[in-house]
Amino acid sequence: MNHQPLHGVRILDFCWMIAGPLATRILAGLGAEVIKVESSARMDAIREIGVQPPGMLTLDTNGVFNDCNAGKKSITLDLGTAAGIEIAKRLAAQSDVVTSNFTPDRMDRWGLGYDDLRALREDIIVASLPVMGKEGPHSAWRSVGNGIIAMGGLNALTGFPNRAPVGLGTLHSDFTTPYFAALQIMAALHDRARTGQGQFIELAQYESAVHLLDTELVDFLVNDAEPRRAGNRSVEYCPNGVFRCAGDDRWVAITVRSAEEWHALCDVLGLPQLGARADLQAVEGRRAVEPELEALVEAWTSSRDRWHVAATLQARGVPAAAVADVADLVEHQSGADDAFVQIAHPVGVEMLVQHQPLTWDGERLPTVRAPLFGEDTAEVFQSLLGIDEDALADLVAEGVVR
Repeated sequence: MNHQPLHGVRILDFCWMIAGPLATRILAGLGAEVIKVESSARMDAIREIGVQPPGMLTLDTNGVFNDCNAGKKSITLDLGTAAGIEIAKRLAAQSDVVTSNFTPDRMDRWGLGYDDLRALREDIIVASLPVMGKEGPHSAWRSVGNGIIAMGGLNALTGFPNRAPVGLGTLHSDFTTPYFAALQIMAALHDRARTGQGQFIELAQYESAVHLLDTELVDFLVNDAEPRRAGNRSVEYCPNGVFRCAGDDRWVAITVRSAEEWHALCDVLGLPQLGARADLQAVEGRRAVEPELEALVEAWTSSRDRWHVAATLQARGVPAAAVADVADLVEHQSGADDAFVQIAHPVGVEMLVQHQPLTWDGERLPTVRAPLFGEDTAEVFQSLLGIDEDALADLVAEGVVR
């Protein structure tokens, strides 16, 4: 790629785990220089927890870490030392953006809050991505994605009626908050280019999770209607659900939105008489006998291949898709055929890393491997701070760099 829009932007990144690092990974893919600040005194847990290559367990080969931190640099710095804080300030003074996803007061207690950093560089942009905002009784709350999606109301809506919530199965807020955050940081950079002013951005992960709700929140605010778990059914369409196909744990998703699609589905099922019934022309009539219709659809899908079912219905204008599992995504790349890139890792293994889900001027954004722990400390300290090898060795000996 000849041009990346954030080329020349430097981000000092204190984020850890998933939501924050994924936000800065997006910006790194757009060309920003992202310097990830780490320390063995407080290790980024995502280096230690998660998928590792077979027979290997190192700080540098965790699969989630390598996905969340592609394209960055890594330095080590103990912020529990006065010298470490001073070096962090010197680095911040030469950065355009400083990011973190700790509790709202953590950076202030280190002397690295917005007011502290603005005194060093007036036009600096500081982005904080805590679980909760700095105002309110729960500002000190911490959580991982499972708790955030529960607090945000998503779990209460997933599952089947009269049964316990089942959650989303994935820590969804960890993988949607980053896009909110990247958007706001880029907006602040755009505003600074126009006005010369810096900005403090706070994006509560909890509020990001609430924004993942569909229309249920609006319905409650307007109509005082408490939503209930609906399983795979829809209040707007019928039939609407996931239906069993031939094979072990194989499924297809089907939606019927109109009378035309209903007639097409009935023709495919070989039940034209069902499509002709007057009481089933509107969604309200079909919903009245929804269990019966679902049984008829599944009687047809259950003996057929999911991909064949989806293709057959799509050809007739009925929305349908095979339910793809992770193996389908990776081995068959059922979506974009270049969604992943194979990267050679220095430890001697190959890693499959996801590209960002967009193209820029018709090309995929570059995907570069994630850094080894502290890999870029010497280069960053020398190039930005003028700290030579002897001075760096002293910092290591003093426990400032570790």
